[in-house]
Amino acid sequence: MKKKIAIVKGDGIGPEVINEGIKILETIEQYSDYKFNFIEAPMGGNVWKKFGDSLPESSFEIMKQSDAILFGAVGLPDIPQGVAEKAILRVRQDLDLYVNLRPVKLYPSLHDMCPLKTEIVEEGIDISIFRENTESVYAQIGGIVNQESAINSMVYTRKGVSRIIEYAFNFVKKNKLEELISVDKANILTVSQFWRQIFQEIGSNYAQIKQINYYVDAFCQWLIRDPSSIRTVVTENMFGDIVSDEAAYLVGSLGMGASGNINPHGVSMYEPIHGSAPDIAGQEIANPIGTILSIKMMFEESFQDVKMGKFIDKAVEDSLRSNRTSDIYSKYAQNNVNIKRVNCKEMGDAIVKRLEILLKN
Repeated sequence: MKKKIAIVKGDGIGPEVINEGIKILETIEQYSDYKFNFIEAPMGGNVWKKFGDSLPESSFEIMKQSDAILFGAVGLPDIPQGVAEKAILRVRQDLDLYVNLRPVKLYPSLHDMCPLKTEIVEEGIDISIFRENTESVYAQIGGIVNQESAINSMVYTRKGVSRIIEYAFNFVKKNKLEELISVDKANILTVSQFWRQIFQEIGSNYAQIKQINYYVDAFCQWLIRDPSSIRTVVTENMFGDIVSDEAAYLVGSLGMGASGNINPHGVSMYEPIHGSAPDIAGQEIANPIGTILSIKMMFEESFQDVKMGKFIDKAVEDSLRSNRTSDIYSKYAQNNVNIKRVNCKEMGDAIVKRLEILLKN
């Protein structure tokens, strides 16, 4: 199976974590029928410094012609705010990556990293957050009016709202789950009332699925109070950005967070949810697991290979029992002789080693 993968290393720690992700793909290539063609597509702050454009057309063409995109992170402190990030928004808009899926999973060996009491998370955390990825305030409608005011318009369309809600319902049905939670702010925002109306309309076709509506502020409290009871969430762009970052801290670190920017009928992009973290760039202390779990999603969503996704997930889970990067190296880990503090490359190597064993068998 030949697959062309566009590689966007980006800025800051992006190249470090992406290099570890490539090692995972090369290992899979060695022990399976997959054959990967990696094509680098420069993008981000450093590219802007060189060319005056954070997303050159040549890079975007590479992305459009690929089977999937593996993305690191963009953004630097010494360039105008938003310059690099606009490149991401353009990719999401122009490739119509309307599904942003962010899984949130607390691995058993990382329970000590969860800031909540043990009795709250003893049943585990395993949440899938579906975020609409092309509309709302991130559609960049608005701007600075004058020195006294600025506007961003929160725009929803029936098409945009319907398709993300439909996708989430189908996910619940396919995975034989029991309920879908919709997060909005319908007590204040007209656009949220529009969202809730469409959620109820589509929900009428899924009577077997329990449907729950939560205001975003109440949901943020519920996420802290009882995360084990939450399985599948669908929400709009900005709310999804915020609540998924909140959820990521419950499972240890932003460095553990993966995401998929998905077009079910086209090219999709997979990226860790952490930023470029320029303050630690070059120190090789970044956590590559968010990138590696994003590759897991690539196999599941773009290549329709759930089995390979499970192999990657198991390799990560096994490796975490004895290896941790600095962001997840707790006092518990310090006092456990069986857990090593490792750098980015060493974490990647540990996961590759476990993956090799799983693939050989």
